Amino acid sequence: RRELSVAEPPEDRTGGDDSSAAEVRLVMRGALARLTARQRTVLVLRYFEDLPEADVARILGCSVGTVRSTTHRSLARLRTLAPELAALNAPSRPSRDFAPVEVRP
Repeated sequence: RRELSVAEPPEDRTGGDDSSAAEVRLVMRGALARLTARQRTVLVLRYFEDLPEADVARILGCSVGTVRSTTHRSLARLRTLAPELAALNAPSRPSRDFAPVEVRP
């Protein structure tokens, strides 16, 4: 079995030194540090270690529903602590990659 340390997110595995990526990592680390240990653990296991909810529940000794609700609350808190991270996922302008399609029965 592999032992997981969930106190902090894993180090960047991309090896890139891009200044904007470094800034995002700093903001993310700061925001994660302000979450509770439980919230941080759930987010690290789910999104940094990419574990399914069932595995996180087993590791933490709780139900899948608890993992889901903790994930939801933790992400909401993260958005409050670091709103600039949400802007990274939002497209700067509408995508023109696809056009409306009429669906017929």
